[in-house]
Amino acid sequence: MVAVAQTVTRRHHALNAVGSILIPMSSLLVAPLLTRSLGPAGQGDFSTSQSVIVVSASLLGLGASDSLAVYSNYWSRKFRWGIWAAAVVVALLMALGAAGSFAHAGLLHDELVLPLAAGAVIFALALVQRGEVLNRNMILETSVEKWITALTRLAMTAGLFVTGHLNLQTAVLSLVLPQVFGFLYLSLATVRIPRQTAEITTRVMRRVTDRPLKTAAWAVLGGLGGVLLVNLDPIVLRPLIGAEQLGYYAIAMLIAELFTVAAKPFRDAALAGSSGLRKIHEFTTIIKWCALVMTAGLLVCVGTLWFLIPFVFGHAFQGAVLPSMILAVGGWAKGLGFLVNGILVRTGHARMRAYATLTAVAFSVGGMILLSPWGACGAAVAGAFAYVVMLAPGVIFLRGRQRISRRGR
Repeated sequence: MVAVAQTVTRRHHALNAVGSILIPMSSLLVAPLLTRSLGPAGQGDFSTSQSVIVVSASLLGLGASDSLAVYSNYWSRKFRWGIWAAAVVVALLMALGAAGSFAHAGLLHDELVLPLAAGAVIFALALVQRGEVLNRNMILETSVEKWITALTRLAMTAGLFVTGHLNLQTAVLSLVLPQVFGFLYLSLATVRIPRQTAEITTRVMRRVTDRPLKTAAWAVLGGLGGVLLVNLDPIVLRPLIGAEQLGYYAIAMLIAELFTVAAKPFRDAALAGSSGLRKIHEFTTIIKWCALVMTAGLLVCVGTLWFLIPFVFGHAFQGAVLPSMILAVGGWAKGLGFLVNGILVRTGHARMRAYATLTAVAFSVGGMILLSPWGACGAAVAGAFAYVVMLAPGVIFLRGRQRISRRGR
C-alpha cells in the first residue's frame, strides 16, 4: 500500500464542498449579468462558445485527469507526459476545427476562433493538472483552486458589467482567465508534494498498470462520453432550434449543472489518494449521501424555479422555466451519475463507464433531433432522459458487483 501524500481532514473535505458550492453560486450570479447584457440570442452564442471550449478541452482531458488521479504514480514519466501532450494537442485542434466551422457557417464571429482555441488549451491544462493533484490526495489545494476560479470569474464579470464592457468577447475572457490562475496555483502546489512511488501489490493492479495505454484509453472514452453528453447540446441544437431557444435551454443546462457541481466533492473524495484500485463496498456511504443531496436539490428546484428564473434573469427568459423544471429532474440523475462514473474508474471498471456514457450520448443526440420542433422543451426532455440512461447501467453494475463481493466474503 502506498503512503498517502498528504493527511486529509474533515475540514479539508468541508472546504472542498464549499468550493464546489461557490462554483454554481458564481455561475448563478454571473448568469443574470450575461443575460441582461447579451439577451437570449447572445446567451445562446455564449453557450455555444463555452461548449466549444469545454468539449474540446475535455475530449481527452477528462479521461486523462481521471486516469492520472488513480494511476499516475504507477506509470512512467514518459507516459504521463505523453498524456499531457495528447490532451493539449487534441484540445487545440478540436477547438480550431469547431470554432472555425461555426464561424464559416455564420454562427460565431471570426474573431472568436483563436480565443476559443486558446481557452480550450488552458481548460485542458487545468483539467489534467487536477488529476495530478487528486493523485497526491491534495483535497485542500483542490478546494482553494475552486475558490480562486469561481471568485475571479465573478469579480471579472461584475466589473465588466458595471463598466458597460460586458459583451460576447469579454464574457469569453472572463470564463477563460480564471482557469489560468487556477492552473498556476495547482502547478505551484504540486511542487511541494512529491508523487509517491507505488508498489504493485495485487494481480488486478498488475493487469491494469502493465497495459497503461489500454487503461487510459477506456478512461478517456468514458470521459469523452460524459463530456459530450453534458456539453455537446448547444453545438447540436444551435442550427436546429435557433439562438433564442438555445438561450432558454442554456438556463436549463445551468440548473442541471448545479447538481453535477454539488456531486463534485463526493467524487473528489472517491478519487483522491494514490493507493490504486479500491473495493466497491467502500463507496456505499458516499453514494447514499450524494443521493440525499441530489434529492434535496431537486425539491428546491421544483418549488422555486417558476418564480426565480424570471426574477433573476429577467422576464425575457420566462420561456426557460419549463425546460429548467424538466432538466432539474434530469440533473438528479446527472449528478449521481457523475459520482457513479468516477467510482467505476476508481474500482477498475472504466470500460463500463464508457459504455454507459457513450450510449447516453447516442440517446441525447437522437432525442434532440427528433424533439427539436418543440424547441427548448423538447431538448430538455431528450437531455433528461439521456442523463437517466447514463446513470442506470453504472448503478446496476455496481450493485451486482457488490452482491458478488458480499457472497465471496
